[in-house]
Amino acid sequence: MIGNQIYKCADYLRLSKDDLGKSDESSSISSQRMIINSFAKYNGLNLVKEYIDDGYSGGNFERPGFTEMIQDIENGLINCVITKDLSRLGREMYGTGKYIEEFFLEHNVRYIAINDSYDSLIGDSMLGLRLGVNDLYLRDVSKKVKSSFRVKQEKGEYIGSFPCYGYMKDPNDHHKLIIDPEASEIVKLIFSLALDGHGVCVIAKKLTERQIPIPIVHKKEPRGLKVTENNGNGIWKHSTLRNILTNEMYIGNMVQHTHEKISYNNKKCRKTKKEEYIVVKNTHEPIISKEDFDKVQEIVKKRHTTPKERDFDNYLLSGLLVCGNCGRSLGITYKRTAQTQTKYTSCNYYNRKGKASGCTPNRLNYDLLEKDVINYLKEIGEEFIKHYDIRNLVEESVYIYNKDLLELKNNVDAIQIKIDKEMNTISSLYNDKLEGHISLEIFKKLSQDHENNLQILNKEKEKLKSKYNNLSNERAEMDFTRCRDLVEKYVSMKEPSRTLIKRLIDSIVVYDYGDKKEVKINLKFKVLSYLASTIKV
Repeated sequence: MIGNQIYKCADYLRLSKDDLGKSDESSSISSQRMIINSFAKYNGLNLVKEYIDDGYSGGNFERPGFTEMIQDIENGLINCVITKDLSRLGREMYGTGKYIEEFFLEHNVRYIAINDSYDSLIGDSMLGLRLGVNDLYLRDVSKKVKSSFRVKQEKGEYIGSFPCYGYMKDPNDHHKLIIDPEASEIVKLIFSLALDGHGVCVIAKKLTERQIPIPIVHKKEPRGLKVTENNGNGIWKHSTLRNILTNEMYIGNMVQHTHEKISYNNKKCRKTKKEEYIVVKNTHEPIISKEDFDKVQEIVKKRHTTPKERDFDNYLLSGLLVCGNCGRSLGITYKRTAQTQTKYTSCNYYNRKGKASGCTPNRLNYDLLEKDVINYLKEIGEEFIKHYDIRNLVEESVYIYNKDLLELKNNVDAIQIKIDKEMNTISSLYNDKLEGHISLEIFKKLSQDHENNLQILNKEKEKLKSKYNNLSNERAEMDFTRCRDLVEKYVSMKEPSRTLIKRLIDSIVVYDYGDKKEVKINLKFKVLSYLASTIKV
């Protein structure tokens, strides 16, 4: 008790993996406990609970002991936290500062860091500097760990938590991989089916029907790890199979550094470029022969090429198709038989998410759709000639262009006003920080929303400016000869090109009502849209 205040104290002990290699024992759990107990006894503080995180980094706060302590504080069970030093609470500057200067204060919690002589009852003008030093240490450790990992990867040593499907860690050396007898047979089956000419859709269906556990389930269940509904639904995904079929690990090559952390204090990862992968050959026993693997790569390459890679001119409507049910893009897929190959529209979102998307496959015979669209354009072209003199068309088109250009310019100006306002707000917040009216943490918190708004506004502005410039260029090219040539091409449609169709059509929306499909064609030119309203698709 101090004054009238009764303190329910907790000692928080943390030891990271980086501390384990130190020669002195001052950071050990037992040493931390001894220091805190002696301090509490000397100062008449009653320790009611202890929280331990053994082997957890101070770079983030997702630690079981720390999480439990925070919950107990929120429930009013603890009102004083004692650590050996500031770094035991955390090493990441902003996160640690937030807990000390915001969370503890908001919950009337006293915080003591013994070796740093910090006590929140007294305060410390040097707190920011001390936290900054710890943050620099964390950066340095992260850099060293990253360098150490890279050395191991370049030696062909496996450093991941879970090996790829088909392999497991050698019990005698966790940096080496050995074959998983059960999963490797499934890998062989997948490659065998691919060599027989089956695509990933067929393979996925076969594996799912046989109730073969998907890789995430095979990985987690034997270890007693939680399998959520999302990753445990037993359905094999196309992307999973493509990853397996293209993974060099299965021919005995160690492939690592396919992902990397965004920063030292951010757990999120991003994909690395393929040329940045670290590949070491012949590090473990292969499951698939090099010959069979190469054959599968050729098959996958042929099957998984995009429309652009195949022959873009065969897809006149590519890039224009939209799913009317979910608003996302429609792709073009194939259904193959021994004699024929039929193209269909296909909702890309449904293909990725399945029934969980809430959408439908939205399949429609593509060749018939393309034929109907071309005939539709011909009909409109004929109506066009009947109703409009080309010179009048030029004048009307110029008027429409000018009107749209003015509207776009006004929109750009309006967004610029919003951008200026956000920048002025951020500037004012920065001045408040410099003058000491607000803390760095509060400045960071308040300015973040405005910076996010700035990014959105600038993107919107660039998009509108691009539309304005494109429209200006089209307006400059608008003349009698151009209009006449365009109309002639438009009406005849003898050799319809993707370029021509894209100049005329804004989007083609396909609605799937189960037993019925509906197609809506949105034209770019207002004059044409008026005439098209009298023509049924």
